[in-house]
Amino acid sequence: MSVRSRKTIDNGYRWCHNGTVKRMNLRDVPDDVYTALAGAAEANRQSLSAFVVERLTEVAQITRLDDYIASYQPPEGSGVTLEDAAAAVREVREAS
Repeated sequence: MSVRSRKTIDNGYRWCHNGTVKRMNLRDVPDDVYTALAGAAEANRQSLSAFVVERLTEVAQITRLDDYIASYQPPEGSGVTLEDAAAAVREVREAS
């Protein structure tokens, strides 16, 4: 089997045990950022790639936070309003 025939299964994406995945290459990463990420990955006993994918996953979830807030239904009797929740999110965002 040639490399080309193994490489593409559907729509040109490489197959992985958990489905199709995208490949990303990062450029112009400052040395200090790379060093910090590599150190954190090592401390977590992960590859740099696995560590960065986890952090990017967290960022992707945060970008969808507005959708969550828009659909937020406070638990009954908690006293937490939509405005309270939005204010808490804004406070965390501004602190970061």
